Amino acid sequence: MDIYFDIQTEMGSLLRVALSCYDLATLQYFTSDPAVLTLNFYDVSLRRLGEDGAAGQRALNAVSRTLASFLDDNEDAVLCFYCDEQTDIRRNDVSITPQEYRSRLFSAMFDRYVRSHKLTDVINYRVKIVKDDVPHFAHMICRRTHLRAAEIVGDILIEPK
Repeated sequence: MDIYFDIQTEMGSLLRVALSCYDLATLQYFTSDPAVLTLNFYDVSLRRLGEDGAAGQRALNAVSRTLASFLDDNEDAVLCFYCDEQTDIRRNDVSITPQEYRSRLFSAMFDRYVRSHKLTDVINYRVKIVKDDVPHFAHMICRRTHLRAAEIVGDILIEPK
């Protein structure tokens, strides 16, 4: 079941935050660890509905607020965010990939929100996956008590079966 939250950007288009729960059978294929199997893992995706263009600071803050609120309302949730490279993104440092830029932007955005709202129990666990000499980045947002599960899933992403 997918859960959607729509956020209006400063330019008037919509940014959809979609959460899709991981299938338990898929997780069981990779691990039998109860630290993982007792939690609900959600894939987080951001989709622009309507016109193209960069999302502004207000929209990015709303994304952070939405994710933190969902995590607060769902005790056993772990949010997983993969930084894609489907489209290029304007960046000052062209020596880094669009994916790494998105990863850094996401970390800065979410970590700033967590600090400003004093959410000491929420962490942003970053995973770097290198495939065919190309770095890929994922993030797992979870409670500090679920860090071990996030690390296990991160290791699975780095070295799948």
